[in-house]
Amino acid sequence: MSAGVVLTWNAGGVLRHLQRHRCSESCGRVLDQEMLLLTLSFLASLTSSAQAGFVSQHSQRRRAAEYSHVGCGLRPSYESFQKTGKRIGTGTDVSPGEFPWLVSIQSHGKHICGGTIISALWILTAAHCFADKLPPDLTVAAGGADLSLPLEEYNPDSLILHEEFNRSSLQNDIALILLSNPIEFSKEKIPICLPFLCDKDMWQHCWAAGWENTSAASHVLQKTQTKLISREKCLQQIPHLVETMMCAETEQGGGGGGEGGGGGCQVDSGGPLVCSYWDTMKWFQVGIISGGKPNNRILTPVYSYQDWIEKETAIRGKPFFTEGVDSGTHLRVARSRAGTRVFLEYCLLLFIFLIAILSTLREDF
Repeated sequence: MSAGVVLTWNAGGVLRHLQRHRCSESCGRVLDQEMLLLTLSFLASLTSSAQAGFVSQHSQRRRAAEYSHVGCGLRPSYESFQKTGKRIGTGTDVSPGEFPWLVSIQSHGKHICGGTIISALWILTAAHCFADKLPPDLTVAAGGADLSLPLEEYNPDSLILHEEFNRSSLQNDIALILLSNPIEFSKEKIPICLPFLCDKDMWQHCWAAGWENTSAASHVLQKTQTKLISREKCLQQIPHLVETMMCAETEQGGGGGGEGGGGGCQVDSGGPLVCSYWDTMKWFQVGIISGGKPNNRILTPVYSYQDWIEKETAIRGKPFFTEGVDSGTHLRVARSRAGTRVFLEYCLLLFIFLIAILSTLREDF
């Protein structure tokens, strides 16, 4: 008997079936077997239907979540991985959607530092961009590469500087901005991924990006191709490098190098150094630009501060989760699991009810 046939049966059909098979006590065993088969077939079809329904429901929820919370480190409006891979466009001007995680931190409407979207509520940047308190006129502009065009502005709720930040040595040069309203992710506003290891030899295709200062002629986001270098090599250019910092240098032909290039401290201070690896589609923020020279940048290694990020965001009641997704998504998952549990409990009660009906009918006949 197929599941589809069983699903067409109702209580009246079961009753008529039993009436057609009234028999003496000698055939009771046959009736017991038929009722057992009916029950097992009903449960099999119910389980199959429930499983199919949950798979469909999960797929719909997953697609909705992917639309609302774009995966971190992706650039859907700029490239198709199958066509362009990890290629960054030529030139130094950034195209729309090329660095969708980058934000402009502004004071009195003027760019002062770069920052990175790591989740809907949190911006990662450098501590040296600020004094000890949150400036009252601070705003965060996101969703574009040209500051001369209107961008979406977000007001900060609070500013968190690393408690052991040293302004002279730039040690622990990391800060978080909690936004008063969450960013609605789109193709132009996507969180960056945080790195899962600190091996500099693994990270490839690294880029730094940032805006010219407000006195410059161009307000278009600039990019520079870079590569991570050893501490020994960096010390030749930056002797005062503290032990916890990383270094990157501009690659030849990478754009932005030399005088007037896109690598000065005022250009991309507080912004990210993003890298990829192997054949992945995603980009990861390996470092925060803390300073340096046009061709050599000092970086705060993000990997070393992920525990600090999780701790500080949790203290504020807005915990940061990996993959750039805030707790709202996790709450939806919990609600989904709760709904699944309720449905399974309902199925169990239905099964018990069905057994009780069949037992009653058995006694009547």
